[in-house]
Amino acid sequence: MQFVTPACCFVLAEVAAHRVFGIIAHAEEHPFLEPPRENRMLTSRLLPRITTLALSAACALGASQVRAADLALQDAVSMAGMQLYLNSGAPGLIIAAVRGDEVVIQGYGETAPGSGVEPDGRSVFRIASVSKVFAGDVLAALAAKNKLQLTDPLAKYAPQNAKVETNGRPLTLLDLATHSAGLPRELPDPDAKPSDNPFAAFDRAYYWKWIGSHKPAYVPGTTTLYSNLGFGLLGDALAKAGGADYSTVLADEVLKPAGMTDTTNALNDAQKKRLMTGLDPFDKPDPNAPVPDVMYASAGVYSTADDMARWMRWHLDGARQSKQASLLAHTMWLPYDGLKSVVGTEVTDADGMGLGWVVTLPRNGAPLLLGKSGGLGGFMSYAVLSPNRGLGVFVVASRVNFAMFNNIHSQVRELAAELAR
Repeated sequence: MQFVTPACCFVLAEVAAHRVFGIIAHAEEHPFLEPPRENRMLTSRLLPRITTLALSAACALGASQVRAADLALQDAVSMAGMQLYLNSGAPGLIIAAVRGDEVVIQGYGETAPGSGVEPDGRSVFRIASVSKVFAGDVLAALAAKNKLQLTDPLAKYAPQNAKVETNGRPLTLLDLATHSAGLPRELPDPDAKPSDNPFAAFDRAYYWKWIGSHKPAYVPGTTTLYSNLGFGLLGDALAKAGGADYSTVLADEVLKPAGMTDTTNALNDAQKKRLMTGLDPFDKPDPNAPVPDVMYASAGVYSTADDMARWMRWHLDGARQSKQASLLAHTMWLPYDGLKSVVGTEVTDADGMGLGWVVTLPRNGAPLLLGKSGGLGGFMSYAVLSPNRGLGVFVVASRVNFAMFNNIHSQVRELAAELAR
């Protein structure tokens, strides 16, 4: 266990006290659910957590899995993580940071409300829409191996006897990966049978049937519309190009090369025991319903902080070695400048789209950043990479709260700017 100095104890305790009455609230749209009712954070809800958990964590950082010799890195991540945790109102929060050869992983709170168990590097959670940049990694890896081209038309990978409608020009894999295909955000099957699983209405056959009879709303590449449908179709195309089901291709092209041993689309029994409990937008435990395989590329990945740190290191090592797949994955392929419209792709302070990544060019002391957020199944996540600075940060909170999206974005980016100096 890593301990901090008494002086730092008092600083963090003071932060805790102030944050009780200073919860930051901003609106952000969630990838899969409808926007919730107005956030009604109550100080009475946070006071017990702060007195029994936050202050003890402030003096011992008990959920620490610090593996960094760099004290400045350790302290910067610890302070940022504590503030994020106190602002989130989540039962638990984990932050992982990578800079060069150094790794820091910190956990705060509890793996489930009332469990008394602190999250750590092996705690399991959903990364939600951060899964999309994993699909981007697969796309880059297959392109580097000449198994596909980024500009291949989606129709090339359509199921037998299926077709893809066009608008102006063929819809490509790159259009799907940059959310510029002109497709709807969601596409539930209107004839789906009622189910307790909210994701049961998302059906592969209906996706392909629909795309065969509906033109994209805009000429591809002229606007961005965040589309989970688009990444579902992209996942199918990647599976076909890779010659196996999507989970197998993901494992072969990303998880195994990155050394990720605890990341999957379907949990085994041992992993289920380590799965954290997240809260839904109404602060109730989310049942964590499984998604169908057509959603694996858009939101289907489970992981751990240990594995996410390995993944960030893999990305950064690839950038340092100028590997072709890494160069493809880290390129801004669609600048926002000149587009007719930019909707739903984290527009604020961003400059364009990569392969699932939202790209922000250097400004105000912050380096070039690749970012992706997500929210699903009781978890909100955010990943940021700065390939030019050898830096990566990942945060996951076990509560879906739309108001905290902007807070996570701004604090993680502020941390990245601090660590990049």
